[in-house]
Amino acid sequence: MKLKTIIISIVLIVVIGAMVIKLISNKKVVEERKGVQTEQAGIAVSVALAEMQETSSELNLLGTAMPNREVTVAAGTGGRIVQVNFKLGDFVSAGTVLARVDDVHKRLAFEAAQLNYDKYKDDYERFQVLREGDAVSEVQLRDMKMAYENAKIQLDNAKKQLDDTRIVAPFSGHVFSRNTELGEYVNVGSSIAGIADLSQLKVSLAVSENTVYQLKKGQLATVTTDIYPEMVYKGSISNISPRGNAVHTYPIEIMIPNDARKPLKAGTFVNITIQLGGKSESVLMIPRTAIVSSVKDPAVYVVKNNVARLTPIVTGRNHGTFLEIVSGLSAGDQVVIGGQINLSDGAKVAVL
Repeated sequence: MKLKTIIISIVLIVVIGAMVIKLISNKKVVEERKGVQTEQAGIAVSVALAEMQETSSELNLLGTAMPNREVTVAAGTGGRIVQVNFKLGDFVSAGTVLARVDDVHKRLAFEAAQLNYDKYKDDYERFQVLREGDAVSEVQLRDMKMAYENAKIQLDNAKKQLDDTRIVAPFSGHVFSRNTELGEYVNVGSSIAGIADLSQLKVSLAVSENTVYQLKKGQLATVTTDIYPEMVYKGSISNISPRGNAVHTYPIEIMIPNDARKPLKAGTFVNITIQLGGKSESVLMIPRTAIVSSVKDPAVYVVKNNVARLTPIVTGRNHGTFLEIVSGLSAGDQVVIGGQINLSDGAKVAVL
């Protein structure tokens, strides 16, 4: 009986051991398969090819409308703000007093300088009369003249310091930032407000070497926006750079008179069309949806060996849903057009 019990125990141990070995083996296989799947899996993206396409004789560009000019208005003197005369978004005319700094001490200094100037002015005029009668010497007259001129300099300086307590708009425009409050202490150079002249808007762009030779200063441009699709704004080329950069693109500027009925705000995307009048040509293009980053510094994700690489590019003309590529890509490159939000440079991807 005892021998039978021992044999049964041995059999149970062998069976349990075999089961444990099998479970360990199965777990290893599952983990290996899981590792392979994890290694092979990537972020799902959709792609399109960079391809050569025929273009029309129109130059279509995408840009951002910026103010004709803008400035940050700063305090000319230190002190406590005792008056603020503007709000964010206000239109202010040139010379408008935007804010005032406490001017009590500056005003007293100016009044003292005025009294001193008036005294020396009278004395100098009197010495001139006395000199004609030879009642004073030439040296005395010269010293009095120097004292009078020094008093005038002190008066001008005191007036300048008093004027600096009035912070004025240098030109007419809209207030796009307010950086001070009543009672705040400011130093010389402290930012008070930002003013932008939106009577005209400026669009800065870069065009290819082939295109720039077809443009001239004053050439008309048609401007549209998605904000006011029914509106057509008329602009013109105001500047063309005589010098290109390392990738053979040339900066140009287009000025757009704003419309009082439906004015554009600075920072609005605009579509610009310029009639070139030349022949069509074949250029490299990609879908606009591939662009990441900003219009100013565009980039795309290029897929190679299931890895997405963030690649800076230089864009040319805008052709509706496609953009011309001046440099950065080659024909046949796969660019990501869907799923970019989940990507980072060097991420593994699975192309749908």
